[in-house]
Amino acid sequence: NICIYLLAMISSLSMVSAFAVFFLSCSSNVQAFGPVMRPAAIGGTRYVNNDARPMSSSVLLRMAEGGPPQYERRAASAISNEEVGQGTYLIRVAADDEKPVEYEPGHVLALEILNPEKGEDDEEEWLRGPYTVTRSDDSSFDVMYRVVGKKSQTFSAAVVKSTDSINNNARFQFGGKFKVPILEGIHHPEQLERIVLISTGVGVGPQMGFIEQALCDDAFAHIQIDLYAGFRNAKDVCCSDTLNDLATAHPDRFSWEAIVSDDVGRTSDPYALSKIANHAKKDSDSVNDKTATATHYHLIGNGSMVNEFKAGLKEAKIPDDRVTIEMYFNHKEIPRPDTVKSITDAVLKGGDSGHTSSDTKTEK
Repeated sequence: NICIYLLAMISSLSMVSAFAVFFLSCSSNVQAFGPVMRPAAIGGTRYVNNDARPMSSSVLLRMAEGGPPQYERRAASAISNEEVGQGTYLIRVAADDEKPVEYEPGHVLALEILNPEKGEDDEEEWLRGPYTVTRSDDSSFDVMYRVVGKKSQTFSAAVVKSTDSINNNARFQFGGKFKVPILEGIHHPEQLERIVLISTGVGVGPQMGFIEQALCDDAFAHIQIDLYAGFRNAKDVCCSDTLNDLATAHPDRFSWEAIVSDDVGRTSDPYALSKIANHAKKDSDSVNDKTATATHYHLIGNGSMVNEFKAGLKEAKIPDDRVTIEMYFNHKEIPRPDTVKSITDAVLKGGDSGHTSSDTKTEK
């Protein structure tokens, strides 16, 4: 009897698994992205020129067991691909359909492009990666990416091929809407006096888009926005012209500085901390109470920077809802205690009340 019972159970489980695989193979959703620029060797139900292609059984099983998030793909075209810093590009992508493109700076989407090194029948023909939206309108969006290795070089080559050929318009696909956009994550702006944006590398892209957005929003009209964008060297600095134009147009509301580590150290080193902590606002009675601070911090980029600032701000008793983050890599990087302490001390000490102007200088 026990054997018969076990056989019946196994049979039932097999039927459930088979149904799950069949259902998923018919779904119009696809498996979401993995690491940045991971080849889409295990992509979902693929839609290329409306021709569906099946997923592998291993992927179906993983999804049936509760795998990564899913998204529906939309065909798209590359409009432009501008180099905005050494090895860093800002690509504009437009949807091929008539549906609105509803993204805001800080949203994360999946962007796919046909791999020029593979054929359409190749298992790895689509390159897929998660990208943070820099800016968007009703029909297109911008994302920033950096060419740093083989995968991103392949992606860049595919982008150039697509933008040079009008016949490749359908070779882009995008979908999904993940994360909370930067502006939406800033609660009760009426309580704020300052927003501090700290980034590394291409993290400056979404923050630039947010700045453009906030400067046109009456709810943020009274808030000073300061951007501290970290780069390794001066040639890596991105979007200087755009950021300088914004600072010139809004001198009383926006300032920015490129923190070049080869010249002045990282964003967590003394030079940058003296700027970041400048006229930081906190409750004057006690840093231990739960009164909302008048400064909101948004951190985006390398996990090392994000984790250290997050820990330092927490030690400084900055409320959790006054710190928003987006991490690109090194997610599990352990904060260095001495750096965390430096950040905490700088925030608690604050700075003078002088106003910092737009500055892209990198000298010590």
